Amino acid sequence: MIVGTLDHCEKYYVLGENIKKALEFLKTHDIRQMEDGRYDIEGNALSTSNLLDLSAKEKQGVFILVQRYTTRDIDTTWFEGHLKFIDIHYVAEGNEYFCYTPIARAGKPITEYDQVEDDYLYNRDYETAVLMQPGDFVLVYPEDVHMPQRKVVFPSNVVKACVKIALPG
Repeated sequence: MIVGTLDHCEKYYVLGENIKKALEFLKTHDIRQMEDGRYDIEGNALSTSNLLDLSAKEKQGVFILVQRYTTRDIDTTWFEGHLKFIDIHYVAEGNEYFCYTPIARAGKPITEYDQVEDDYLYNRDYETAVLMQPGDFVLVYPEDVHMPQRKVVFPSNVVKACVKIALPG
């Protein structure tokens, strides 16, 4: 897991062209002005749904899910892990705790792998919680089991982008 701010994201461009494109997109687009939904890396709307849905017909090598929600208690959030995508979670407005635990200590998933959503769900305590505020991002790989959308002290209205970057193969 990598935690950073867009102000200093250039150092992560060495992680690959798609990560560079994703971070540049976040730097050059005001997520707060975009409608909820799925966008390609050039900012063209692909769908009004902010669900992953890998069965969709759009090319989904790198895409952005713009979301608005109110953060929740730990009892109503969940840990998730992915197989096919790297995630970049970026908070444009509001705040939340982004919780993390390494997959080696996550235990057995409580759901079967969902190929449409590319996720397993886990039921466990977190090991690390990162306070995310406007301008912050977290980059997670498949070995990073994570819980977004957790409230800090009081519920917060959040505007967020989750960039999905397909892994090769």
